[in-house]
Amino acid sequence: MSVMRKIAVVFAVLFALLAVAAGVVYALFDAEAIKRQISEQVAAKTGRVLTIGGDVGLSVWPELAVRAGRVSLSEADGKTDFAAIDSLRVAVAVMPLLSGRLEAREIEIDGLALTLIKRRDGSLNIDDLLAGQNEKPASEAKPAAATAEDSQPLQVDIAGLALRNARFTWRDQTTGKTTQLSSIDFSTGRLQADSAAATLAIDALKLATRGSSGDDSFEFAIDMPAIRLAEQRVETPFSGNLGLVSSKLPMRSLKLPLSGKLAVDLAKSNASLGLDTRLDESKIGLQLAVERFSPLFFNFDLKVDQLNVDRYLPPKASASAGQATPTGGEAPVAKGRADDAIDLSALNDLNFRGRVAIGQLQAQGLKVSALDARIAAANGRLDISPITAKLYGGSLDGALGVNARGNVLTVRQKLAGIDIRALMKDAIDKEPLEGRGSLSIDVNTRGANADALKRALAGQAALELRDGAVRGVNVGKMLRDASAVLKSGQAGSTTASTTEKTDFSELTASFRIAAGVARNDDLAMKSPLLRLGGAGDIDIGNSRIDYLAKVSVVDSAQGQEGKELAELRGITIPIRLRGPFDKLSYSLEVGDLLKDAAKAKVEEKKQELKQKANEKLQEKLGGKLQGLFGK
Repeated sequence: MSVMRKIAVVFAVLFALLAVAAGVVYALFDAEAIKRQISEQVAAKTGRVLTIGGDVGLSVWPELAVRAGRVSLSEADGKTDFAAIDSLRVAVAVMPLLSGRLEAREIEIDGLALTLIKRRDGSLNIDDLLAGQNEKPASEAKPAAATAEDSQPLQVDIAGLALRNARFTWRDQTTGKTTQLSSIDFSTGRLQADSAAATLAIDALKLATRGSSGDDSFEFAIDMPAIRLAEQRVETPFSGNLGLVSSKLPMRSLKLPLSGKLAVDLAKSNASLGLDTRLDESKIGLQLAVERFSPLFFNFDLKVDQLNVDRYLPPKASASAGQATPTGGEAPVAKGRADDAIDLSALNDLNFRGRVAIGQLQAQGLKVSALDARIAAANGRLDISPITAKLYGGSLDGALGVNARGNVLTVRQKLAGIDIRALMKDAIDKEPLEGRGSLSIDVNTRGANADALKRALAGQAALELRDGAVRGVNVGKMLRDASAVLKSGQAGSTTASTTEKTDFSELTASFRIAAGVARNDDLAMKSPLLRLGGAGDIDIGNSRIDYLAKVSVVDSAQGQEGKELAELRGITIPIRLRGPFDKLSYSLEVGDLLKDAAKAKVEEKKQELKQKANEKLQEKLGGKLQGLFGK
C-alpha cells in the first residue's frame, strides 16, 4: 500500500469517526431537556423565570453553532418580562477549540427588548442580579495564586458582533418619566482578544439608534474605524451624527455632525475626549478630561464662536393668553404650584470644573459678547465665578451660585457703562428707563419654586445713570396738574403712558431687599427743570409697586415752562405711584400738596412782610441820616 493510499485511508477513517460522532450528538440532543435544564439553573441562581418559547437548534460541523428563538427572562416577581430576545445564534469553529482558541463567526442577537426600572425607593429592578454576581459561596473562592496557576490564557477571535433591532426602555417611577431607545443596531468588524497579553482589537464599530422621551425623539449614530486596547490604553478617532426631533422646537428638528478623538487609560482610571460639531452657523468645540472614574471627576473647556439660544426655544406665551384680569384692573398674582417645583438634586452627583467661552450669545432676548465663565460643581453646589462679558455698550463682572441643599440661589453682578434702555427692552420687554451708567446686584434667595424664590429674595442693589429719562411719567405735566390742583383742590389718578417721559441729567438710587420687597429711601434725580427724591417699596414677590416721589421746581426753570410753574417754586409736589408692574398708575397726594402750598404761602407772606418792614426801616433811617448830615 502506497503512502498516499495510507494517508487517504486515515482521513477516511477520521471523517467516518466524526460523522459517527456527529450522528451520536444529534441522536442524543434533546432540545426540550436542554431548555428545561437551563430554565431550572437560571431559577436556582436568580429566582427569575427563563422561558425559551422557540426552537433550540444545534450544528456541529464545520462550526459548532447554537440557535434559539423567543427567549425571555422575567422580573424578580416571576410575572412580567424583564428582557426578551427574538432570536440568538452563536457559531464557534471546532478545530481551534482543541488548541485553546475561541474562533467564532458573527454572534447575532435579533430583537432584544430590555426594560430598566428605577423604583420610588431608588432601587433598580436589576439589583438582585447584581447582588448575585457579587456573592460567591466560600467553597468556590480560590486563592489568587492558585487561580493564576490553574487558568490558561484565552485567545478570542470573533468575526463580528451584531445586535439588530434592539429596544431599551428606562422607566423612572420617581419622576414618572419614560425614555425609550428603539431600532438599536450595533455591529463590529473582527474582534480579537488575548487574555495573556491583555490586548483587544475591534474593527469598524458602529452604533445607530432612535429614541424618544415624551413627545421628543432623537437619532444617534457613531462610527469608530478601529479600537486597539493594549496595556489598558485605548485611543480611537470617531465620527457620527446626532439628530433631534421635537414639537417644542420652532424648526422641529436638528442635526449635529460629530467628529473627534477618544482616549482611555484603564490603569490610571482617566480618559479624554475631543469633540467638534456644528449647530447651524455655530461652531462648537469641547475638550473633556476625566481625571478619575469613581467618584467621577472631570474638567472641560467649551468654546462656541456664536450661538442664538432663542432660535431653539419655543415662542414665549402671549400675555393675553394667560389668566384673565379680574375686575378692578389688577393683574392676578401668580402662585407657585407643586408641579412647578425646582429640583436641584442632580447637583448632588456632579463633581467637575470647567470653562465656557462664547464669542456672541443671545439667550432669553439678552445679547452678550466675549462671554467667559468658570464653572465648578461639588457637594451639591454649582458655582459660576467669575462671569465676564461685554453687553449693551458696557461690561459685566459677577458670579452665580446654586446650592441643592435648601434650594439656595445667590447672584452678584456688576454692570458698568451699559445702555439701560436697550438692556431692559431685551430682558423684560419694557423700557421704563433711559440712560447710561451702572447697575449692581448682590442678592440671595431660597425656595421650592419660582414663586417662593421671588418672595424670599434678600440683599441689595444700586443704580446710577446719566443723561437719561424715566419713561411712562411726564413730571412736567404733573407739575402743571399740580398748579391746577392748587386752584381747584382736587386731583385724579392717571395711568402711566409709554409715550410720556421725564428727562434727567443724573439719577441714583439704592435698594435694601428683604422678603421679596425692595425698599428705596434715597432716590435722587436731577434735571434743569426739577429735583426729584422719594421713598417706597417694590414688591417683587407680588409684582407690585407703592412709591411716593417728591418733586420740586428749581430756580433755573426760566425758559423751560418756568413761567407757568413759577408759583410752584418752593413747594414739594408729592406723586404716588402704585399698582401692578404692568398697569402702574400715578396720582398727586392732594392733602400734602395743599398743606405744603399753604406753608409756602405763609412763608412767602412772612418774607413779604419782612421785606416791606426792612424797606420802611431803610426809608426812615435814610431820612434821619440825610437830616443829620444834610447840606
